[in-house]
Order: sequence, then C-alpha cells, then structure tokens
Amino acid sequence: MARYLLISQFAQLTGLPPKTLRYYDDIGLLCPQGTDQASGYRQYSVSQVSLAIHIRHWRQMGLPVSEIQRLIQTPEHTAAILGQHKARLQTEIAEREAALSSLHTFLKEKTMEYRLEQLPTQQVLVIRETLQPPHYEVIPQALQELMAYKHAQNYSVSAPSFFVHHAGGEGETSVVEVFLPVTGTVQPSGRIQVQTFEGGPAFIGRFVGPYEKTGAAYSVVAEEALRRGLKLTGSTAEIYVKSVPHTPDPNAYETDIAFFLEPDCLDKDTPLASQHE
Repeated sequence: MARYLLISQFAQLTGLPPKTLRYYDDIGLLCPQGTDQASGYRQYSVSQVSLAIHIRHWRQMGLPVSEIQRLIQTPEHTAAILGQHKARLQTEIAEREAALSSLHTFLKEKTMEYRLEQLPTQQVLVIRETLQPPHYEVIPQALQELMAYKHAQNYSVSAPSFFVHHAGGEGETSVVEVFLPVTGTVQPSGRIQVQTFEGGPAFIGRFVGPYEKTGAAYSVVAEEALRRGLKLTGSTAEIYVKSVPHTPDPNAYETDIAFFLEPDCLDKDTPLASQHE
C-alpha cells in the first residue's frame, strides 16, 4: 500500500471534496503531510483519514472552523466546546422557530383585504376612557357596559361596535372612545353618553382571527397604507364586524383595523367606499 495518498484518493476515503481539502490546507486546519517534488501534488497520510472524518462530522454539526481548530489543539476541552455549541444551536433553533412563527403570521395577515372607506356619520352610545398600556381591559369592559345598557333600554343596534384610539396623549396614557351605534331616541346614563360620531376617510384591513392576535395586524395595515402613499392621522379604529353571537369560533372573528387619513391625502378621483354599501 502506498505510503501517501493523493488528494483525490484522500477525498474518496474521507468524504471531503478536493476543493474543501485545498481550503483547509490554505487556512491551516488540515494540511497534507507532504508535496510531491516532481508534480507538486498534495500528499496525505493514511493516519490523517480519522482526523479528516472527524472534521467532516464537526462541520456537519455546524461547528465553526475556529472551534474545530480548538478541538484539534486542545482535545481535553472537547466536552466543553461541544457543550457550548449545543447551547448555541438551541438558542439559534428557538430564534429560528420564533422567526418562522412570525413569518407565518405575517403571510397570513398579508392576505387581508384592504379598502379605502368613508366611515359614516352615525348616532352612538359612547364611553370615554383613559388608556394606559398594558391595561387594555378597559375596552372590553366598556363595551360590555354599553351592551348591558342597550339590552336594558331595548335600544336597536344599527352597526357593529367599535372603538377609536385617538392620537396624542400625555406620557404613556392616551384616550379611547368605545362606541355602540344605535338608532331611535336614546338617553345618556352616568358615564354613557350619546353623541354623533362624525366618521371620516380611513384605510382599512380586515383581520380574521381571535382578538388577542389583532395587535400584530396593526403594523401590517399601517405599512400597506404607507406603501400606497396615504397620510395617516395617527388615530385608529377597531371595528368588530363578526364575533359573538355571529360565531362561537374565535378563529372566525372578523375585525376591521382602520387608520384614519388626513382629509387632503386623497385626490378627488380616489374612490371611497361607504360602510353600508
């Protein structure tokens, strides 16, 4: 048996392509034991086969070349080096899984239907609240209070309930108004007021899914509005188009995420849909 192996033979035995072996030679990771003086060909020793196979396995594990060099130079630290790499891989896997989940959500939300719409002027029962994140529970509580009052007074609802989150505020607090559109003659009671909601132009994306996931839809709708060159006021509305009692399945809920627009951001030829069309 030959004392030395040519690079093609060594590649066949170790599973490392000749191009990779040349690269490892250049960086000093795995150098041939000699060079044929006449041909200039690299010559590897059979004793190097085991190390080359280990290097291939380490690279398949995703171990960086610098860490492989440490393994070769300090084999007594093998357990520690591989343990650190395992922890690093676990962190990377968790980050990739989070990124994949975010991508799935993004792709789902990108399928939302968008529209420009003139939110109509309508009579509403309203509760005005100060909002201080993360205490968003004031919104469903206000809505429940409005619905209870509507049932007690036997008022007729004319459109889906919604809330408007106004731009601005002080510090971390802002103002939300929770609305229940009603028809006929209605009376205020305590903090429940009666007023006319003025409406206005809005860019809207319809989100399908449970309420706890609507938060992620806001940035998607905002990005789409800005991509179209629309000017946002900063105020938003969340309109509950389809929920209980329309469906018991939260995944089938339909919520319109609306961004109010500056009055002059649309030219006269831009079509605006009416909410009641």
